[in-house]
Formats: sequence, C-alpha cells, structure tokens
Amino acid sequence: MYEIDAVVLAGGRSRRMGHDKALLPFGGYETLAEYQYRRLSPYFERVWLSAKSDKFPFDAPLILDEGEIYSPMIALRSILGHTAAEAVFVLGVDLPFVSIDLIQKLTALYRQSHGDIIIVESPKGFQPLCAIYKTEIEEIVVSMINADEHRMGRLYEREELEVVTLFCRQETQFHNLNEPGDLTAALKRIR
Repeated sequence: MYEIDAVVLAGGRSRRMGHDKALLPFGGYETLAEYQYRRLSPYFERVWLSAKSDKFPFDAPLILDEGEIYSPMIALRSILGHTAAEAVFVLGVDLPFVSIDLIQKLTALYRQSHGDIIIVESPKGFQPLCAIYKTEIEEIVVSMINADEHRMGRLYEREELEVVTLFCRQETQFHNLNEPGDLTAALKRIR
C-alpha cells in the first residue's frame, strides 16, 4: 500500500475562464494539467488526474469523477474510493503557485499527526484543494453527498474528524486561475 497518492483535480467546468483551464498551455507544457502532473511526479510515487472524462493529450493515470454533478466533494468521493493509498494529497489544477516546499511541509505534518485531514490555512481561510485526506473518511464524504451537502467547508466542521492545519501567510501561493486575466498574469509571473 502506498502512503500518500497525489491527485490533481481537473474536472471543473471553467465557466469564468471560458475554456477548460486544465487544457490551457502553461509553464512550457501543452496543458496546465500536465504542468501540475509533472511538477508533482518527482515527489509522490503515484500521481493521478481527476476529471469527468479522459480529455488529456498526455498519458497519466486517471480517476473519473462519478455522476453528473460538478463538485470537489464528488471528485473527493471518487478519489477516496479509487486509491489504495492511506491518504491522498489533493491539489487543484488551477493552483500552479503552491510551492513544493509547502507541499512537503504538509506531507511531513501528515506523517507526524493523527489527523484525518491535513489542510493548508491561509489568511483567507482553509484551502480545500491543497490538503491531504485520509482514505478512511470516504464513508463520511459519501454520507454528506447523500444528504446533498457538497460544500467542502462542512467536512472540516465534522466533530468525528480531526482536522490539522498548516498555516501559510503567503496568499500568493493560492492565486488560482479562474478568469482569462488570471491566466495572463500567471504566465507573466512564471517567465
């Protein structure tokens, strides 16, 4: 059994971007998804992509999000039900500036703690798409979805779960790519 798998969430609708942001060129790669995949691969034994379909122009293991609803909770349920690892590090495809150093601190905290969820907290709050989730919480995630609760924030409020936080003051690490202007600024930043 693997200790921690990494999963790049790339199944969103990208409405504000106007194009599937996971498939936009980024950082010298044909797609943002490949950029994130290649960036994480040296640090995890297994890296997956999570999406509604196999839309990627490169080879990578894929976890298909189940159902027609687009939500990170649906993706998390699919991921937790698919992986054989003890836990999964989840990173949103549209978060290209989360540093490897921060990811390594998060995985080190996972190894030191007994938490069910190890999540980064920034000055703006929890970062649910930069967190480690133990696979044993799958049943709780399923029960929340069955109750039509898709907000990730509600997961951290569950009394039966131990949530461990890693505070990060550098809010710029969580500038996500939601709109065309965000992408333009990000491309200038990585040059």
